[in-house]
Amino acid sequence: MKRFFTSLLATAAFAVSSMATDYKDMMTVSLDGNPTTPTETTISVEKTDDSGYTLSLKNFVLYMTTGDQVFPMPVGTIVLENVEAVTKGDVTTLKTSQDIEIAEGDDPTYEGSWIGPGLSAQGDLIPVNMTGEIRGDKFYTVININFMGMNIDVVFGNGGYQITNSDFELFHKATYGENTSDEPNAWHSFMSSTGSFSSYVSGTPHTFISEEVRPGSTGTKSVQLTSGIVKMLGGIIKIPANGTITTGQLKAGAASATSTDNNSFLDLKNEAVDGNGDPFYTILNGQPDAIKVWVKFKQGKIDEKNKDYKYATISAIITDGTYYQDPEDKTYTNVVAKAQNKEIESKDFEWQEITVPFDYASYATNNAETKAILVTLSTNAQPGVASSSEDEPDVLLIDDLSLVYNSHLASLKVKGTEVEGFDKNVLSYDLKGEGAISVDDIEAVSDGQGAYVTKAIEGTDKGVKVTITVTSNDLKTTNVYTLNIEGATTTGINKVETTTGKGTAAIYNVNGQRVDNMSQKGLYIIRQADGKTVKVLKK
Repeated sequence: MKRFFTSLLATAAFAVSSMATDYKDMMTVSLDGNPTTPTETTISVEKTDDSGYTLSLKNFVLYMTTGDQVFPMPVGTIVLENVEAVTKGDVTTLKTSQDIEIAEGDDPTYEGSWIGPGLSAQGDLIPVNMTGEIRGDKFYTVININFMGMNIDVVFGNGGYQITNSDFELFHKATYGENTSDEPNAWHSFMSSTGSFSSYVSGTPHTFISEEVRPGSTGTKSVQLTSGIVKMLGGIIKIPANGTITTGQLKAGAASATSTDNNSFLDLKNEAVDGNGDPFYTILNGQPDAIKVWVKFKQGKIDEKNKDYKYATISAIITDGTYYQDPEDKTYTNVVAKAQNKEIESKDFEWQEITVPFDYASYATNNAETKAILVTLSTNAQPGVASSSEDEPDVLLIDDLSLVYNSHLASLKVKGTEVEGFDKNVLSYDLKGEGAISVDDIEAVSDGQGAYVTKAIEGTDKGVKVTITVTSNDLKTTNVYTLNIEGATTTGINKVETTTGKGTAAIYNVNGQRVDNMSQKGLYIIRQADGKTVKVLKK
């Protein structure tokens, strides 16, 4: 009988001491890469000494399905002790790899049925890897459990690495006067807009709940955007308006559709909230490499005005959290990176997955710190050219949007020489060498803008083994590269070195000299991790 897991329920409760802190957030569990529906969970974390913590996952239950039947597999209680922690600024990073025993749970529903303790009684230890972050009053953790041959990935919290409700499963009523529409939680359209013309643009709903989902989705909903007609002077003036949704707030500040007073904007100082009590901004703590989304698009009525404007659009801008608007009304120096696609085609109104990379290099001279992200999607890349027909509107369905964090190497060198045959998807290499090798002799550049690269060296009977671990900036994925260098020796200083791969391999001034930053005015050449070069003028 073929069995597969469709959901996992994990409630986390702890023996709370005076030093324990409770965290409540959403938990998502994936089994062999297949995600399940998130559930709200409370986790408590206990600090045991200056740098150590204890985490306990209590009453851990897997829910299996066979056909239409769902039945539980009680695992037990998982405790991680002596978890190492490092604090930098306002972030405490926790990390551990342990082989543990699983204890009995105390849920009377499964008394005598816990599987984990039985494995432990047979001497089987369960490998567990955990990485987490405590940031203010939020706890974010990624836990990998290898249980009975199954790879179980547990993600608790958001961590500021993804956009809330980016699977568009949760909606609330947005209201403007007597008008209402369904807006996805943490996303906003015209019914929650501001500006002197917001009463006009909110006259027609532009966002709808759709039960049509992208292929392979585990969800049941998507969001549908449609164009509409803005009516002014009692309907004498009719202006086509694109269907638009944003993580910020829409502003309708002008009658002309092409005016930059009509925009989506972000400002962490904006104290307004939507109908669900959420702010009109999204905090971002990570440095994503791309934004990925599923869309299904069709253009409505085509006439002379819009026949040459047949594309939908997505725009994502990472900023330092101060005021920014899209489209821009000036040059903004608070931009960290941009990812934009203004040519989303219809493709016969079929679902398509679109990935748009972020451009950091063009905005590097801003020296802006990542604090927030503004994402906007619209039924047309140009303002004022929506369908002129209310019966044949432009339609854009959106599902399962995510920020992508890379976790491979883009280049690998030993003592300045590229590893022969290097391929980022090949994780093991057998090399020959001579002389002493230290971690400083290993140049490993990640393809992830904020990925963590850890290098370690140890001596072997035949030479040296180099282990390079690349962890994505959101902590979710890890790739381990191994170099077996026959004939080489170690320096005797087998330190472990961790760096953050910024996606930029090197910065050079106009004289060809390598520099650490672009603090001075002038022309710079940035060599990116993918080998491309970009010229940047620092004014």
